Amino acid sequence: MLKKLPFFIFLISGLFLLREVDAQVTTDPAVPNAGGAVKIIYDASKGTTGLKDCNCDVYIHIGAVTGGPSSTTWTIVPFQWGTTNPAAKMTKVTGQANLYTFELTPNTFFNNPNNLTIYRLGMVFRNADGSKEGKTSTNTDFFVDLAQGFDVAFTAPQATSSVSLDQGESFEFKAASSEAADLSFELDGVKVAEAPNAQEITYNFTASTSGNFTLTVKAKKGTQEDSQSVNILVFAPSETAPLPAGAKLGINYLSDSEVILALQAPGKRIAHVIGDFTDWQVLPQFQMKRTPDKEIFWLKVSNLVPKQEYIFQYLVDGDIRIGDPYADKTSDPFGDQEIITQNRYPGLKPYPTGKTEFQATYLQTAQDSYAWKNLSYTKPKPEELVVYELLVRDFDNRRTFNAVIERLDYLKDLGINAIELMPIGEFEGNLSWGYNPSFFFAPDKYYGTKNDLKRLIDEAHGRGIVVILDMVLNHAFGQNPMVRLFNDGDYGSPTEDNPWFNRVAKHPFNVGYDFNHESTYTKAFVDSVNNYWLTEYKVDGFRFDLSKGFTQVNSGSNVNTWSQYDPSRIKIWKHIYDRIKANHPDAYVILEHLAANEEEKELADYGMMLWGNINFDFREMAKGQNKNFDYAYYKSRGWNKNGLIAYQESHDEERVMWETLNFGATSPINLKNLENAVNRNQLLTAFYMGIPGPKMVWQFGEFGYDQELNNDRLAIKPTKWEYLDNPQRERLFKLYQQMIKLKKEHKAFNTPVKATLNLSASVKSILLEHPDMDVVIHGNFTLSTAGNVSVSFPKSGKWYNYFTGDEITVSGTTLTVNFRPNEFVIYTSKKLPAPEDGILQEDFVTSIPEVLPEGNFKVYPVPASSSLTVELPGDMIQANYRVVDMAGRVVFDGQTDRGEQILDFDLSGIQAGIYIFEAFDTKRVLHQRFIKE
Repeated sequence: MLKKLPFFIFLISGLFLLREVDAQVTTDPAVPNAGGAVKIIYDASKGTTGLKDCNCDVYIHIGAVTGGPSSTTWTIVPFQWGTTNPAAKMTKVTGQANLYTFELTPNTFFNNPNNLTIYRLGMVFRNADGSKEGKTSTNTDFFVDLAQGFDVAFTAPQATSSVSLDQGESFEFKAASSEAADLSFELDGVKVAEAPNAQEITYNFTASTSGNFTLTVKAKKGTQEDSQSVNILVFAPSETAPLPAGAKLGINYLSDSEVILALQAPGKRIAHVIGDFTDWQVLPQFQMKRTPDKEIFWLKVSNLVPKQEYIFQYLVDGDIRIGDPYADKTSDPFGDQEIITQNRYPGLKPYPTGKTEFQATYLQTAQDSYAWKNLSYTKPKPEELVVYELLVRDFDNRRTFNAVIERLDYLKDLGINAIELMPIGEFEGNLSWGYNPSFFFAPDKYYGTKNDLKRLIDEAHGRGIVVILDMVLNHAFGQNPMVRLFNDGDYGSPTEDNPWFNRVAKHPFNVGYDFNHESTYTKAFVDSVNNYWLTEYKVDGFRFDLSKGFTQVNSGSNVNTWSQYDPSRIKIWKHIYDRIKANHPDAYVILEHLAANEEEKELADYGMMLWGNINFDFREMAKGQNKNFDYAYYKSRGWNKNGLIAYQESHDEERVMWETLNFGATSPINLKNLENAVNRNQLLTAFYMGIPGPKMVWQFGEFGYDQELNNDRLAIKPTKWEYLDNPQRERLFKLYQQMIKLKKEHKAFNTPVKATLNLSASVKSILLEHPDMDVVIHGNFTLSTAGNVSVSFPKSGKWYNYFTGDEITVSGTTLTVNFRPNEFVIYTSKKLPAPEDGILQEDFVTSIPEVLPEGNFKVYPVPASSSLTVELPGDMIQANYRVVDMAGRVVFDGQTDRGEQILDFDLSGIQAGIYIFEAFDTKRVLHQRFIKE
């Protein structure tokens, strides 16, 4: 029977390159000549089907390729995209709904004044305006090779020099010449077919025995001769044998010279191990055995040199080249040379270019194990955590694990007791946030070696700092071996039979390819990933990215549906949590869930911790507004366990200080002034830290990092360590130090017997009661002096100002005080050593200008559908404005012309949701929410 799989290039070294037979484009003649007429025939029902049954005029977008026989660069392009140029219009074949033709003679068709050789034709098909197009099934351009004279070439398979077959299969080979000639096929030098004075020849090959064969087509016309060869690789059936006892998926080290390699590839027929030890040849002795249930391929590899690194891959079904999904080190064709050039990973071997392609992996016997030093350390209770979210790439300009190690003393001095490393597993590319994972067991080599990472974790433990990994198990990207085992093309979408992944994501905001977390395959994989990092690297827990995506309930693009209570998702998470706790009972499990409170409460009460995004409220307050942020307290959400990690900032949110310095109020005080901005951020931080529960600081928030996130969201950001030389920013750093110190040393900040939060008023308060010590925090969130304000205390008696050491006596449970703008106080019922002077602003000098009336300010209609109108006050002569979504992303921004009071916005290009319009001049900031339907 005909082989139903795609066909592949097989080079002498054994290299297969994927090429789909582009039957949707054929030519007449079959082997066109650059100097002769050629008819291009396009079948719109195949490949990408944007033009299928379009009942429209179809145009060819064509280019001459002059860079070489394998170039894909169009150098001469006669037609402009999206025009109705009649010269580009194709002829529809009568009676055929999807068949179109176009005729040309390449050497005369293109404007080629330099007489460049036209090696190929590149083409894409479109409708008149280019809104619909036809490409190959892998969404790439079509290419037709051109003969430059007398030529013979295979037409089946097309554009390939190898075919792989199973023993017993057949394939019909076809070839054609550019002119009538005497044609013949020779199999390993023996003539097996001939066609005198013909332009086409066929030969049916039956793979009766396994091995490697060469089929050559020859053409002879007078003194002219040409030939082309194809390799035929015939595979024997896989030997059936059970996986040896004790062996698991991945690399199993048996001794200093032997390993068992085991690959899970359910339903696949054949697998080979290829690599350094086979000189990248496909050898019969490296064909893997298959288990009786047809789930796992495995092979024992012997005679390995102890401590020598070997790069290897699996070749599955003769065409799919992948690394081991469980390997702890990868070899990458795209990024490794940069790592070698920069000496980021000493001794890294270059990728075996020219011998294989796609990502490969390493194995190495007799490795030296890392000698752990700090195995005995105290882990904070969940409610005691002060987590420092850290991106290795942007924490230090060297962008390495070792650079982070050198700054651990800084973090210890700050006082945090946990580091949350943004994803450090092998991701695609070298510069990334890490949320595009490809290999889940391998640290990314751009940051250093696996032992560098272990030393970072070890050194952190030695300083009393636990390490939490940001784990990405919602999705994987196209380089992942489990995606590539069952997917479209080289890096395309998973196919329906992929055991681990959904073909189409079940929820919005997905990136990469969505794991099916109800699949038994995925469940086993997730459990193994989690257990591996907890065991091998001794990490202390995980923050799971996009945990709300762990569902098979299809919410499409509806965020509200996705966020609703989902019992199946809860079941998935309880399973993951139980498996983690079974082997590592003290591991932290933190979810970036952001779902319905009913669901989060159930997960929190089960023992999980959850992120709580209060960034929007804090950014609004940072600009001078007043917000009630009591949702940052777990009891305000009705939870029974204190597992809420509410945060002012995270890697996903704009910086609070950036908001203050760029959009802070300028009246009655100017928050854009750094000293006032620091005062405002100290106020926010004191109250944030004062709410009982675990806390998180996004790196550099402690000194008021103010570089915009969304100007280039994923790009490298400057470190700004020099900010610590600024006395004002140092005040903010020291405030963080003191608040963290209070939290770490006093139980009232973690497990108060009673917590009373009044966070709605403009003068806010937090009262914490505990047998060891009571704490009171009061603060003025207005930008004006708050005089004769009555503030509460849990009890009468002596209280001590933490920052000054001053003692006051409260009779009853209230006290009347005056507050400057942004001023706050912390009182304790027990006298504590006062911190150094100069943390809080001591001299408050400001001029308070007249507050001008806002006048007429309207935003309508609400809700809005396709357009929005804004009327600004008449005295707002020239203003800056912006529209932001609830994540803080800027949708529109600009500046009004002088005297322009009415603004109109086209909303047709933005999604439905809640947005904020904001306008500001030198006097004030105006903002108003609106809903886009």
